[in-house]
Amino acid sequence: MSFFQLHSVSKIYHSQWVVKDISFALSQGEIFGLLGESGSGKSTLLRMAAGLLDADEGYVSLQDQPLRPASDQLIPGHPDIKIVHQDYNLSATLSVRENINYALRYYEKAYRDERVDELLQLCQLEAVAEHPAKSLSGGEKQRTAIARALAEEAKVLLLDEPFAHLDLPNRHRLTDTLRELAEHTGIACIFVTHDPNDALSLSTRMGILHHGKLIQLGTPETIYHFPANAYAAELTGEVNLLNADFFRNSVGSYATLPDGRLAVRPEKCILSPSPTIYGIEAVVKRVVFAGSHYTFYLQAGTQLLKVYHHEVLPLDKSVFVDLR
Repeated sequence: MSFFQLHSVSKIYHSQWVVKDISFALSQGEIFGLLGESGSGKSTLLRMAAGLLDADEGYVSLQDQPLRPASDQLIPGHPDIKIVHQDYNLSATLSVRENINYALRYYEKAYRDERVDELLQLCQLEAVAEHPAKSLSGGEKQRTAIARALAEEAKVLLLDEPFAHLDLPNRHRLTDTLRELAEHTGIACIFVTHDPNDALSLSTRMGILHHGKLIQLGTPETIYHFPANAYAAELTGEVNLLNADFFRNSVGSYATLPDGRLAVRPEKCILSPSPTIYGIEAVVKRVVFAGSHYTFYLQAGTQLLKVYHHEVLPLDKSVFVDLR
């Protein structure tokens, strides 16, 4: 039995398919990342998953029960499915505690106080519990919005671009929070993002959305190392798209795409200043410092290669490239 599932969901706007025949299922405690560019249909799909928008075809189910159509409800949505939007929707003058407490306003005070304290701890908000929302950092606002969404013990949490306005430290804190939530509460989580680093680092499984279609579904490792096509390869990180016979003598790691080209990640290339048995000669054209490594831009015949290397080499130097 699938815990939460989309069954061949489609949506049409102005005679155009915005989302077309999307299906996937989540287990409890699973974090699913949906990666796509702006306009790919991510937010529309999320609203259908939340029960806020009717699908034109297909349906969404929770614990094998189809969601009630949004058009049949005075207030669309499902009590066990909560969505956190990009703008957080917090009351600026209320404290963190008061914002979370508001979601529990129909419950007895003793339960409210206990539940709010639990959520403050779970979402790492204890230090700012009495601070007004308008004084919070982007990461604190995001975690407050999540805590408020979880107040009524939701079973499914949906996040629309949760990392969009966060700096790197807050991105890391939010990632840790979401992992802990999934592990400790068993909540199923879907987040949509345009950033491959977020999708690859946080997801248990992920999907790539392109023009409303799910073009690849799998673990982050599978999608990164074995992309379904050139679009999936380029969307998930830096990649060299090379002629099929470019590394013809090498036995290293690469993916062969449907169009016959090779998808080779820069970290799978070995750069040597001296000739190697199967190495392809190239010339250093540009070197960029990237923190943990240098990115080399190399000219090898008619092909331009990106290769990661740990030390600087001079421009216009001849080097040799092989695969790991």
